[in-house]
Amino acid sequence: MYKIGDLVRKFNLSRSAILYYDKLGLLKPMERKYNNYRLYGQKEVLKLEKILLYRESGISLSDIQKLLDAENNSNTGILVERLNKIQMEIKNLKTQEKLVLDVLKEEVIMGKSIFSTSKTWTEMLIKLGYEEKDWLNWHREFEWDNPEQHNKFLRSLNMKDDEIDHLLVLIREDTD
Repeated sequence: MYKIGDLVRKFNLSRSAILYYDKLGLLKPMERKYNNYRLYGQKEVLKLEKILLYRESGISLSDIQKLLDAENNSNTGILVERLNKIQMEIKNLKTQEKLVLDVLKEEVIMGKSIFSTSKTWTEMLIKLGYEEKDWLNWHREFEWDNPEQHNKFLRSLNMKDDEIDHLLVLIREDTD
């Protein structure tokens, strides 16, 4: 048997969160003692684990209630809807990321950036999770869209002619 304090420690939750889940009907205690202590069994612990997994997945509490109510039925609809929302969020974040990179690119060209070498620029991209194929693709798109600006950008990163030629060979090779 678990008391609220036990669940608080086990799941690193606040007492008020557990009471709120109780109030919403998401997590009812197995029994209540004469002193009004709530007691939770293994079944409730498993249910709380599910609730927390759904919350971590970004599912709303009202949808979690539906998922728990339909425990023996398919939850596909709500889960697919959540996946669609995640995909939209990713798409929006990718758009924002591209816009920020475009602004940074312009700052590099104007000499207003901390990225004064190709090494510092590449290190930043790697820290952001870009792999070589990603930043080569970024350079390829830039080169296709505006070769003159791309050249200006590369020169702003203090790249030498042979380094620029090497990069251009790499981005052209990758399309073959």
